[in-house]
Amino acid sequence: MSFARTPLRILFRNLLPLLPVTVENRIRGLTMFGPVDIRSMLRSELGRKSSIYFTALLVNAVLGIVVYGVLARAMDVSEFGTYTFILAFFVFTAMFFDFGIAPAGKRIVAITDDPGHMERRIGALLLLSLMVGMLYAVFVAAASYAVEAWFHAGAGAVLLVVSPLAIVFHLQETILSVSQGSSRMTLLSAFLVLPRGILILLLIVLAASGTIDIRLAVTATLLAIGAAVGVAAGMLRPSFHGLREEMRLIFREVREFGKEMYVGRVVDGLTSGLDKILISFFHGMAPVGFYSVALTMSTPVSMFSNAVSQSAYRRFVHAEHIPRNILLVTMLWSTIGAALLFVACQTLIPLFFTDRYATALSVLPWVMAGFALAGLNHPFHVFLAARRQGRAIRLMSIICATVNVVLNLVLIPLLGMTGAAISFLATYAINMLMNVHFYRHMQLQGAAPGHTEEPANG
Repeated sequence: MSFARTPLRILFRNLLPLLPVTVENRIRGLTMFGPVDIRSMLRSELGRKSSIYFTALLVNAVLGIVVYGVLARAMDVSEFGTYTFILAFFVFTAMFFDFGIAPAGKRIVAITDDPGHMERRIGALLLLSLMVGMLYAVFVAAASYAVEAWFHAGAGAVLLVVSPLAIVFHLQETILSVSQGSSRMTLLSAFLVLPRGILILLLIVLAASGTIDIRLAVTATLLAIGAAVGVAAGMLRPSFHGLREEMRLIFREVREFGKEMYVGRVVDGLTSGLDKILISFFHGMAPVGFYSVALTMSTPVSMFSNAVSQSAYRRFVHAEHIPRNILLVTMLWSTIGAALLFVACQTLIPLFFTDRYATALSVLPWVMAGFALAGLNHPFHVFLAARRQGRAIRLMSIICATVNVVLNLVLIPLLGMTGAAISFLATYAINMLMNVHFYRHMQLQGAAPGHTEEPANG
């Protein structure tokens, strides 16, 4: 029996005339999308790139679980919490030093077709990121004293030691942005997996030679990222000719578009590190470890939609709407995938992290639901960014981050990591509503066309 003649389809045909016209049209459009359409999408160029990127995201997540499993077994719960706190510190503070360079560079690369221009732009972006990274390293060294005094004895001392290596975060961000903007999904996929693979090898060496402590674990993490950055930068073949013209182009794009994305990212980024910092401040390091395990195990829920959306970024620059097949596949993965992963985690968390981390299961439903909404958000967010809707993204980020910060400040002192998980879910729910609102507004009003022409070269 074909999909078009199934009883479910016949039932829809009988019920649709009873609904308002707009609702009927939307549901009819979804029900006309069947398995053949899904197979066609997966066999297309977008499907191939999405599959490669999704596989890399999945492998990266599995390697992340292996890394966390090794460290969780080698350290006690408090030490592991300190390690995750330090990584959260890097994530939280590094975003303030982007200044809009990454999103501006990503879009410049996306609209560049000439290979010579592409190489020069990549070279200028890498050089600029290196300079910003050096500035960030100085900040980490200075901030380490405040961390030592206000949050956790020992964490600040580690930050001071590894501060010179902090330059890798901005170079890493540039590699990711350039790879996505140029639609080099194979390079992007390899770059995602390589740091974790190198880190596992380093941890094996450390485990064979003696005890793995926090300082060595953090140092190994940053060295692994740095090694991967070096390999990826060589594969991008950057050119450093015409730097003055390329820098002028980058700064122009930062002023006209990147600064909006920067403000939005900074405000929105409060949701990606502040929760762990507040948990550690009010409840100690052990709950940070439990919460981090729940986050790590939930990330695959949003991976496929992220892979599809990022793979379509270059196409979105010129598109008028998000293809229906992307939205439906994203919805199916984010709902059914979340349910299946939640059931699997009841076994996987005690298996990989031992029974000491079974407490992470208490916040897993909230975190898993939040990642499901994040998966639904990806196509809308990437589309709006590709179409240069920086102001809309900035407004969404300000509102959502304000809600998240307020909820974290209220709920974390009372409920600990459960309060953080509830805040996480509520923030993505609001973000989903706003993404859909701005996307529909763009469809109804007609967004200003993106800059599809080749940028000026001096």
